[in-house]
Amino acid sequence: MKKDISKKKIATIFIVVTLLLTWLIQFMPMILGMDVDNTSVSSFDYSSIFFTVGGMMPSLLGIIFVFMFYKKENIKFFFKRCFIPNKNSFIGMLIGLCLICFEVFVTQCFANFFGCNELGFMGLKAILTNPLMIFYYLFWGLISGPISEEFGWRGFLSDMLVNKKNVFKASLLIGFIWGIWHLPLFFYPAQIQYEWLHTNLFLVLCFILCCMSNALVYSAIYVISNRSIFAIFFLHMFENIISTGIMIYPFSDTYKDLINPVTIVIDVLFFVIITRTKFYKNNLKKI
Repeated sequence: MKKDISKKKIATIFIVVTLLLTWLIQFMPMILGMDVDNTSVSSFDYSSIFFTVGGMMPSLLGIIFVFMFYKKENIKFFFKRCFIPNKNSFIGMLIGLCLICFEVFVTQCFANFFGCNELGFMGLKAILTNPLMIFYYLFWGLISGPISEEFGWRGFLSDMLVNKKNVFKASLLIGFIWGIWHLPLFFYPAQIQYEWLHTNLFLVLCFILCCMSNALVYSAIYVISNRSIFAIFFLHMFENIISTGIMIYPFSDTYKDLINPVTIVIDVLFFVIITRTKFYKNNLKKI
């Protein structure tokens, strides 16, 4: 570290600044009385500028803090972990993809039990019609969360908080911060968080708990892949475009209500199982 200051203090400053700036920027359209009814990253209205810039705060601040507090050689290593995959990165990505597909399958099984329609797979059908569409979905999947967030959450903040003795506790903390960081989205009608808020507060709680359980999975992949942020980018992307994304849309309201509770249970089971494997334990020694 460049500065004579503890990692916990740096992490605290990062968390506070990230939350405040994100909330200030993303709530600004409402403060200014702008139309936010259809605002999203891809809506290209004036409100989307605030929405998008606010959503980029974790990564922007993460990169700024890296340059502020890391030594030169550590800065190079940080960006190497972001952009250059190692062998274990691909193992982590494959495990993550399989896990997310399994969560979608189980969620839809429960939805079918309640007599709801099957998934529409609009995105997959579009790719079969035009294979080049996969790059379109990958692009939006990456910029809608992974690129704008993970330089901060699983990059800088994990470096500050996660070590071989506290993966579970640190992951839950990061996941909780990540969950409440989404606060402004509950006030944008085009976002699924808005629908959950106006349907049942239990669904809001499930969303925050799901962020925490997701963080357990992300940290497990972080350990397995030797602290590869590259692998986390793709895990987050899979989450966005598959479990609640365009690849399987349209889905039933029941599916939308069940996806977070099902994900929480499966994420926790995954973490319990994977952290008891020799493969995980051997890589834990290296972080």
